[in-house]
Amino acid sequence: MVDIKSEEHTEYPKIILHIDDDLDDRYLVRKALNNIDPSIVLREAQDGKKAIDFLQQAKLFGDLPCLIILDINMPVMDGYDTFREIKKDDVLSTIPIVIFTTSRDSKELNYWRDNNIEIVSKPASFDEFTMSVKSILGYFSPIKKSK
Repeated sequence: MVDIKSEEHTEYPKIILHIDDDLDDRYLVRKALNNIDPSIVLREAQDGKKAIDFLQQAKLFGDLPCLIILDINMPVMDGYDTFREIKKDDVLSTIPIVIFTTSRDSKELNYWRDNNIEIVSKPASFDEFTMSVKSILGYFSPIKKSK
């Protein structure tokens, strides 16, 4: 189990939103998170539009994720447009985002670095995948539920 640096992490649900069009990658993240910390609540969206819809609803109900794991290349709304939509909102823009991608394109990677967004590469093996997900959890920031 990963030590999540928050005194309140047992009081509030640890919700992570994973946005990725690849069903296999969503499954591997779900499995890795469950192995690392079964108390984490994982929400999934297969594209940016569904993610923005989820985030708007979560904002209304006070169930915002404390971390967003975002893929770059997706149909409907890609990672860039999803990121820009999130950053337009004062509340959503406070949620940490980590890019989880197979991309090695320096132009793409520089865009995220220029925006102070962490990038984690998707590895090939499940053990490496689990280690990558553990490193992503270092950006975890539990948010108090609004009452």
